[in-house]
Amino acid sequence: MQEADFRELLKSLRERGSELDDVEVKDARGGTPSKLWESLSAVANKSGGGTIIFGLSDEGFLPTGLTKIDDLQRGISNTCAEMEPPIRVQFSTFKEDRKQILVASIPPCPREKRPCYYKPKGLSAGSLVRVGDADRRMTEYEIASCIAERGQPEEDKRPVQDVSRESLNRILIQEYFDEVRKRRPRAAHLNLPIDELRKIYRIDVSKDGELVPSLAGFMMFNDYPQADFPSLCITVVRYSGLMRSESSGGADILDNQKVEGPIPVMLSEALAAIERNMRRRTLKTGLLSENLSEYPELAVREVLVNAVAHRDYSPGALGSQIQVKMYSDGIVIQSPGGLHGPVTVDSLDEVGIHSTRNVQLMRLFEERGIGENRGSGIRTIILQLIGAHLPPPLFEDGGTYFRVTFSNESLLNEKTVDWLNRFAGFPINDRQRLALAFLKRNERITNKEYSRLTQCDSRRATAELGELRDSGILNQKGSRRWAIYEISPFGLQGTLPPAAQKLKRFPKMVYSIIQNDGPIRALTIAEECGISKAYVKLIVRDLLKSKLIETMEKNPRSPKQAYRVKSFHKTERRSGEN
Repeated sequence: MQEADFRELLKSLRERGSELDDVEVKDARGGTPSKLWESLSAVANKSGGGTIIFGLSDEGFLPTGLTKIDDLQRGISNTCAEMEPPIRVQFSTFKEDRKQILVASIPPCPREKRPCYYKPKGLSAGSLVRVGDADRRMTEYEIASCIAERGQPEEDKRPVQDVSRESLNRILIQEYFDEVRKRRPRAAHLNLPIDELRKIYRIDVSKDGELVPSLAGFMMFNDYPQADFPSLCITVVRYSGLMRSESSGGADILDNQKVEGPIPVMLSEALAAIERNMRRRTLKTGLLSENLSEYPELAVREVLVNAVAHRDYSPGALGSQIQVKMYSDGIVIQSPGGLHGPVTVDSLDEVGIHSTRNVQLMRLFEERGIGENRGSGIRTIILQLIGAHLPPPLFEDGGTYFRVTFSNESLLNEKTVDWLNRFAGFPINDRQRLALAFLKRNERITNKEYSRLTQCDSRRATAELGELRDSGILNQKGSRRWAIYEISPFGLQGTLPPAAQKLKRFPKMVYSIIQNDGPIRALTIAEECGISKAYVKLIVRDLLKSKLIETMEKNPRSPKQAYRVKSFHKTERRSGEN
C-alpha cells in the first residue's frame, strides 16, 4: 500500500466512524492477536480481498503504538501459513503521530480454492465470511457453495431421481423445438429427431445406462415439477406497509400467491400476479404527463427471469423459494444463492463481465427467447428504471441469496424539482442534477452509484462529483475508492448571498454552516467540515474581514466565541426564499 492510499484510508475510517467491509482494525499492542485467523479467513474469502491494519484503536482509530513490529509481522506470517490455502500477505509500515502502524494487504482467495480456512480448526469451524464490518462463521451451506463454485456447477443437468423420461410432456417439448426452429431456420441440427434433440439439449441425461430427465428438463417440461420439488416455486406477496415495516411486524398481507408449474408457466403467472398488484403512477414530462405502471414491466421481467435462471439448484438450496415481496414503497425479488464466478455487485452492469451458474437451463431459455446470456440484462434493468425517473436498483449479494430492490419513489417528484431549481444559476449538467435528486432521497452517493445512475464511466463520475464538491453543494468524505459524497449544509439550503457565492470550497462550506446553525463555535464547525480548527479560524478571520459574519462575544479571544451571519445577510436569504 502506498503512503497516499494509507492516509486516505485512515481518513475514511475516521470520518465514517466504523470499519469498512474490506478493512479491519486491530489494536495489537500485546502482539499478534490470538484470533487473527478469523479475520484472515473472512477477508480472504471476500471478493477482492481486503486490508487489516495493526496499531489502531477501535474507537477513533488513533495510533496505539506498536513496540515489536518485527515480531508482530512474523506472527502474522506464521498465522497466514496455517491457512488453507496459505495467504501470501504483503506488509507496509507507516507512522501516525510518531507511532508505527502495520498494514497487511490480504489478497482474495482464488475461486477454485475457496473457502480459505484455518487448518487447526478444520474446514467447518475454521471458515469465516465478512458481512458488513463484522466477521461470522460460514454455514455448512455456504461452505458447500464455495466448494461447488470451484468449477462450473452442473446441478441443472443432474439426473432427477425416481422419474422416467416419460414424465416429461412431449407436447411441450415439441412446441419448444418448433419455436426454436422458427427462430433459427438455418440450424441444421434442429432437423434431427426430437429424441436426439432431447439428448443434445440435456433435457435427457444418462443415469446407470438409461436416459432420465435432467433437473433443467424436468423443471421446463414436467406438468407439475413441484410434486417432487415443492420449493422450486415463486411466491408473490403484497404487503400494506413500507419495506421496513415487515421486520417490525407492521405490515398486513393484502395478497399472497404461490406460483407453480413448469418454468415458462411460472414466469408468466408470476408476472401476471406482480402486474395485478402494481399501482399506476403519473410521470410528468414538462407540460405533459402519462400514466405508467408502478415499475417498468420489462425491468421486473428481466429480474424475475434472472432469479429463475441463476438461482442455486444444489441440494442445499432446494428447500428455498424465489420470493417476490411488494410494498407500498418498493418491490424486493430474492433468489437462493449468491453471485456466481467473477461477477460482483459492482461489476454487474459492466460490459463483458458475466458468468452463468446453470449453463444448460440458460441455454434452454436463450434458444426460446425467454432470456439472453450476454450480460446485458442488468444494464437493461437500470436503463428502464432511470427512463421512468426511478432510482437504480439496489443489488445485494448475501452469499446464500441474491436480492434486487426497486423503489417506486420518483427521483424527480415535484418537491425535488423545486429544490433542484435553486441551483438554476450553477453550471451543472443533467447528470449532476439527476445525482442531486438521488442524493436528496438517499443522503449519500459513491462513484459507482453515480456511474450506474448516469450511465457514465468512473473517470467522468469522479470529475463531475468533484465539480459539485468544489461548488460547495456536496461534501466529500474519504477519497479514491473509499470516497462518499453527501449534500452539504449549503446544498440543503440551496442559496447563498451573492458575496458568499464567490467563496471557494471550504470557506463556502464554513459560511453555510454558520448560516444554517449559527451562532456556532469554531470547534463545532471544524467537526462538521472535517477540517482542522486552526484552518476554520483562518477562514472565519477572512469572513469577518469581508463582513459576511459577526462575532457573538465582544472579546475576539473569548473561549466562548461563536459566530453568526450578519443580520442583513439573514434578511437577504429569507427574502430570496420567498
